[in-house]
Amino acid sequence: MATLLKQPKRATAARRARPSASAKKRAGAPRTSPSQRLKKRLAYMVQHPLDALWGWLSSVRTAIFLIVSIIVICILGIYFPQAPGEVLNDPTAYQAWLEQNALPQYGSLTPIYDWLHFFTIFSSWYFMLLLGILALSIVVCTLNRAPAIWQNFAHPLIRRSDRFYQNALERASFSHPEALTWTSAALRRRGYHLRSESDSRDNTEVTYLYASKNSWATLSTFVFHASLVALLLAGMISQWHGFPLNSPARRLLPAPILSLSDALAGFSFDQALPTGESAVVYPRGTPHNISFRVNRFTARFDPQTGQPVDYVTDLSVYRDGELVAHSDHLRVNDPLTYDGITFHQSSLVASAVVTITDAQGNVLYHDAVVLDSSSTLPSGNGVVDYARGIPIGGTNYTMGVFFIHAQGQHLSQIAHPVLLIAIGTPGTSNNEDKALLRLSPGQTGKSVDGQWTIKLDAASDATVLLVTRDAGAPLIWPIAVVLVLSLCVTFYFPQRRIWLRIRGDQVEMAALREHFTNIRTDLLAIAREAQATTVQEAGERGTAPVASSPSGALSSKR
Repeated sequence: MATLLKQPKRATAARRARPSASAKKRAGAPRTSPSQRLKKRLAYMVQHPLDALWGWLSSVRTAIFLIVSIIVICILGIYFPQAPGEVLNDPTAYQAWLEQNALPQYGSLTPIYDWLHFFTIFSSWYFMLLLGILALSIVVCTLNRAPAIWQNFAHPLIRRSDRFYQNALERASFSHPEALTWTSAALRRRGYHLRSESDSRDNTEVTYLYASKNSWATLSTFVFHASLVALLLAGMISQWHGFPLNSPARRLLPAPILSLSDALAGFSFDQALPTGESAVVYPRGTPHNISFRVNRFTARFDPQTGQPVDYVTDLSVYRDGELVAHSDHLRVNDPLTYDGITFHQSSLVASAVVTITDAQGNVLYHDAVVLDSSSTLPSGNGVVDYARGIPIGGTNYTMGVFFIHAQGQHLSQIAHPVLLIAIGTPGTSNNEDKALLRLSPGQTGKSVDGQWTIKLDAASDATVLLVTRDAGAPLIWPIAVVLVLSLCVTFYFPQRRIWLRIRGDQVEMAALREHFTNIRTDLLAIAREAQATTVQEAGERGTAPVASSPSGALSSKR
């Protein structure tokens, strides 16, 4: 037995005799150079790649690097103008947007910035990658903390050492004739849940109590981290527009992955529709396609400023020829949603219905024309809305329709609008070789040779709908609510823990200082209540109380 007792002393002496790292430095021990440390790190990464990756993902430095990188990218996204969602899936429309918005501002640097995805930065591959790595890092950090959190919740440490009760940051002691019964009742009155263990020391029964309150709230960290990861993934899904048709991924990835990618891919496009016209959501020929029709469109304008104050569209949505959704009050803040497709009221645009017939009365053209292009007159005194290059069936001619008006003026505001209709040969400098007519709604004119009759059936403003699909949007708000609630649980229901050791009529309490809690108030209240109860019971019995004073009962390390 004596030998066994001496061994720890020899081990302790050996440890004390062993020189520390600072002592080695003072003694002139060789220091490891940065290149040697790098070689050791690389060798470890090669030998243990999974462990190295896990350690890198769980590092605080990694989290700081990812967060700072995301912040820098967001600042770049604020500085550089971002292309709207409706042009992202259309290369021609995106190129036109670049020429109109980026090229005048950045000049020859525009192609470089475009190659760096500065104009589509929030859907760029590197922004998505950083969000994905950050989500994975949060998962790894949560898994690292999970065993300790669950152990604290399900199997907490009840019996603490003597040193803990002597050196705890918050501690108190008092005496009570019925120490165990009274203390347990006092803690339960304050909402604490108790767990106990018993032991015997020097023929004295010792009881250890673990009092916890709101321990369930510690599990909210898992809810918070899961919500944060889900929010990041939902944001990634919201910015995902699928692999382009010419992307190598469509040739390399398996069909199930491509199908999932296409199912999650979102889109956004503008669709101008005159009253009575229809359009489709997906490319024509798509099985079970969704079509939508504008039954009526009205716009109200401010009589003083002439600015539009309200747009209202009566919209019907069809699938396989059956009406599946309808709204007679589609407004800017009141969209219509069906099967994940949302129809937003965006703006309005001028449109005209034109009919062209030949000398025999055959209809060569009859359709609504949307004047979706606009430019300022060279004089600067007006704006022209136009559509040109419209082919006329059975001929080699194209048509152009032009509406000249004042800045800020709309077609519906003019009582008798006049539109210019030009027909000519494609590629010529002007369209005057066949017809050039100025017509009001209901008027008819003839071509130069008299062979064609042109009628302006109607002219009015048409609605512009923003059609979007965002697989991540329905998830963002519920996830955000859960995330905020988990934070509220953490802040408003903090965990409180007290360890107690009871020997006879002596009670020792000790606690740790934890975030968002002031456990000292509970310790002080219990000690004072115990003293008051002891004094009252002693007075009733007519004996002198034996209890610690409040000043000597509580101690706290600052």
